[in-house]
Amino acid sequence: MERRDFVSNIGLTLALVCTAGLAACSKGGSNDPDPTPPGGGNAKLTLNLGSDLTNVGDFRISNGVIIIRTGSGNTAAAFTALSSTCTHQGCTVATFNNSSKLIECNAPCGHGSRYTTTGSVNTGPATAALTAYTIKVDGNVLSVS
Repeated sequence: MERRDFVSNIGLTLALVCTAGLAACSKGGSNDPDPTPPGGGNAKLTLNLGSDLTNVGDFRISNGVIIIRTGSGNTAAAFTALSSTCTHQGCTVATFNNSSKLIECNAPCGHGSRYTTTGSVNTGPATAALTAYTIKVDGNVLSVS
């Protein structure tokens, strides 16, 4: 193999590895197979509370939002909606731990940042809070904007 071809192959290999590495730790891992919010308009997320998030502690990660039922009743105060993008490495947060009441970013990045249901950092390495969104409830329809 000529030196020119060898250098070209190394450059291509590095480009592929870097691209795969960035994709693995950037806004991936959505829990929703269809991240397009139903209902149109400017809502980031719209849910039917008759069938979704029916119990305290239920959560959904979709379209860049994690929404958690934190209380009973179908009022905006019974939910929290935050950006699902971890402020440390840009991963999608993995889960809401109902027993600790913390949002955890433990996969795919594996760094272990945790956030409260208000979005503030509980455990680093993240240092910035998750962005909070506005919640509106009209009957059984919840929308996040």
